[in-house]
Amino acid sequence: MQVQVSARKVQLSPALREAVEAKLARLERFLRGEHRAEVVFLEERNGRRPDKDVCEVLIDGAGHHLRARVAAPDPFAAIDGAVTKLEHQLQKVKDRVNGKGASRRRSSPGAAKA
Repeated sequence: MQVQVSARKVQLSPALREAVEAKLARLERFLRGEHRAEVVFLEERNGRRPDKDVCEVLIDGAGHHLRARVAAPDPFAAIDGAVTKLEHQLQKVKDRVNGKGASRRRSSPGAAKA
């Protein structure tokens, strides 16, 4: 997977870049073929929200476009939350592609009775 990490109005440390690449490497078990991931860190300045660091992750490839946006107190927590959301989305896509969705379960008992 090709990973592009950028930041808007935030300093991007090498440790954060390495953490992003390590976390996104966990998602490769769900992906087949070439995929591209864009990770953007930004800071929202809102006095009413304590979670100011935002992480946006976009994954494109193989006909799938996935997006996760998470706000957290620090960027490391934000990337953790985004990866958790993406794992859930990718599991749903994988189940749908492999035919393990609700439509297959509904049609199985009817086929067995006939």
